[in-house]
Amino acid sequence: MFQPCVTFNKVNTFQWFREHTYYTDHDASDRMLALEKSLEGYDSGKFPLGIIYHSEGGQSFEENLSVVLDDAVRSSRPVITVRPYGLENVPPELEDRSDEIVGWNPYCIADAIEDSIDQKRTS
Repeated sequence: MFQPCVTFNKVNTFQWFREHTYYTDHDASDRMLALEKSLEGYDSGKFPLGIIYHSEGGQSFEENLSVVLDDAVRSSRPVITVRPYGLENVPPELEDRSDEIVGWNPYCIADAIEDSIDQKRTS
């Protein structure tokens, strides 16, 4: 997802996005084509916008969440939830099973990761 932040990023401005993106209308069900589309901007300098890949019948993030959380518990990995900028709520199951929930701030994220490493070392 591209989202200009013209307040803090003076390089990737609205004008930059207009010059370096284009709308694609390829077959979004073709997984290999979607992969090619997602990488082509690195060579051409123009990144595709639109639906890059769509899978019918696939599970959503929320539908697959319990599998991911169960795997984290089985392998003794901490679950650190990063609340997306501007979003107050996260899926209830994720909120209930997270070791820590942090805001969209690189320092908070780094601190949470360091804390989980320190806790693992001391236990």
